[in-house]
Amino acid sequence: MLKYFAFFLPLLALALPPEVQMIGVNEAGAEFGRGIGTYNKDYTYPGAKQFDYCQAKGLKVIRLPFKWERIQPGLNQPLAEAELARLDGVVALARERDLKLLLDMHNYARYNGKVIGTEEVPNAAFADVWTRLASHFRDETAVFAYGIMNEPHATNGLWPAAAQACVDGIRTVDTTHTILVCGDGWSGAHSWPKINGKFLLNDPSGNLVYEAHQYFDHDNSGSYKRTYDEEGATPTVGVERLQPFVQWLKENNAQGFIGEFGVPNNDPRWLVVLDNTLAEMKKQNLGGTYWAAGPWWSNYALSLEPTKEGADRPQMAVIAQYLGTGDGTGEKPWIAAAQAAEVAAQQVREADAKLGKRLYDFGERKESYHYSNEGSEFASEAGEIDGRKVRKISYKHVGEPAWVGLGLYFGSLNCKDRTAFSLDLKADPPGKLEVKAYDTSGKKYSATYELGAGWQTLAIPFAELKADGESYTGEKPLQKIEFQPSAKRDGGILYLGTLRLPPR
Repeated sequence: MLKYFAFFLPLLALALPPEVQMIGVNEAGAEFGRGIGTYNKDYTYPGAKQFDYCQAKGLKVIRLPFKWERIQPGLNQPLAEAELARLDGVVALARERDLKLLLDMHNYARYNGKVIGTEEVPNAAFADVWTRLASHFRDETAVFAYGIMNEPHATNGLWPAAAQACVDGIRTVDTTHTILVCGDGWSGAHSWPKINGKFLLNDPSGNLVYEAHQYFDHDNSGSYKRTYDEEGATPTVGVERLQPFVQWLKENNAQGFIGEFGVPNNDPRWLVVLDNTLAEMKKQNLGGTYWAAGPWWSNYALSLEPTKEGADRPQMAVIAQYLGTGDGTGEKPWIAAAQAAEVAAQQVREADAKLGKRLYDFGERKESYHYSNEGSEFASEAGEIDGRKVRKISYKHVGEPAWVGLGLYFGSLNCKDRTAFSLDLKADPPGKLEVKAYDTSGKKYSATYELGAGWQTLAIPFAELKADGESYTGEKPLQKIEFQPSAKRDGGILYLGTLRLPPR
C-alpha cells in the first residue's frame, strides 16, 4: 500500500520547476539522419544563432532532441566522448543565455530499431544510458529536465516497465532534476487515457512529469499533408484534443507537459487553432515546446526558425503572446486574416458543390512528378495570374524526339459512376495537350486536346480517353494522370488551376 501511495504524495509535496508550465520550442537537428551518421552531414546541433534568437524572443525553454545510438554507440558502454562534448557545447550556449534545456532522447523506445524491454535491448541497458547521462548533468543548472524517451509506440506493453527502470536508474545518481516521461502510442494527448490510462510511475523524488504530444491534422501525425479544410480542422480542434490528457492528469493528481505541438504556415486559420490551444494550455497550467526550430529547417511548414532574411515565421507572433507571463490578450491580426480565409474557403466549397469534386488544386500543391527527355527544360513554381492561384509550368523542348510532361499520382483514384474530368488551365502560346490516364493495372488511356488563348475549363470525357480503341469507363481506379504539352522549341507556359470530377 505504501508503494502505491508514493505515486501521488511526492507530486503534492514537491514544487516542480517553473519551466514545466512555460512555453518554449524544440531545437531539432541532432536527431536527424539514420544510425550514428556523420556530424554536420547527417545531423547537427543548434548553434549560437538559434540560442540568440530564443533569448531575444523570450523562448526560455528548449527541448533538445538527440539520438541514443550517437551518445552511446554500444549498450552498457561509456558515453561517446565526441558526442557528449557536442552536447556539452549546446548546454553551455543555453547556460550563457540563461535558457533552460529539456534533454530529449529521440528514439521512439528503440535502439538500432529494437524495442526497449526485449532481449536485444533490456530495460537495464535503457536505465544504464540515462544513469550515465544523469551522472554527467546532475549539477548542471542549464538542464532543467530529462526527457527519457520520445514517442514510444508499438511496444506491446513493454514501455511502462522500461520507463520505471529508467526512473529508478536516474534516481540512484540524481534526485533533483525533473524527469519527463512520454506515454506509449506516440504520446498522443487525444488518446492518452485509452493507451496510457494506467501508466503511473513511482518517483521517490516526486519530480516526475508526464509528457504528451498533440497535432491537429486529421490523423494527429503533424504531417499536415492536406489543406485546413481537407484536414477537417476547426478553431477549437486543439482544445478538444487536449482534453483527454487534461482530465487524466486531474484524475491522477499528476503534472503534464506538451512536448510537441505545431501548425503549418499555409493558412491563417491554423494560427487561430494555435492561439486557442495555447490559451487552453495556459488555463490548465500546461507548459510545452513548439515543434520545431533548428538550423536545418528550410521550407518546413511548421518551422519556427527565422527565414534566411531573418524574418519571423507567422507562428511566432502567436507564441509570443504566451511567453513568460503572457496571457494571449494582445492584438491578434491573424484573426481577421483567418476570417477572410474562411470566407474564401466557403466560396471554394460552393464552387465544389456546383462544379464537382476537387481532385487536385495546383494553386495549393506542386505536381507529384515531372518527366522529360535529356536536354529539354522544365520548371514548376507557385504563382498567381488573373486573380487566381496557379501552378506555373515553364518548358522548352530540346532534342529529337523531345517530350516534357508532369504527373499526379493518386495510387487508386475511384472514378466509378463518373464520366469526365475537368481542368482549369491557360496556355501561352496556345497549343496541344495530351492527357494520359493510367489505371491500376498499368493500362494507359490518352487523348489530345487543342488549347486556345485565355483561361478555359478543359472537359476531358472518359469516352475520349482511349487505349487500343477502347474508352476508359471509370470501372477500374486510376493510378496516375499525366499532362504532356505539344513540342515547342521556343518554349511555352501552362498555368494550371483545379482538376475536378464534375457532378454526375
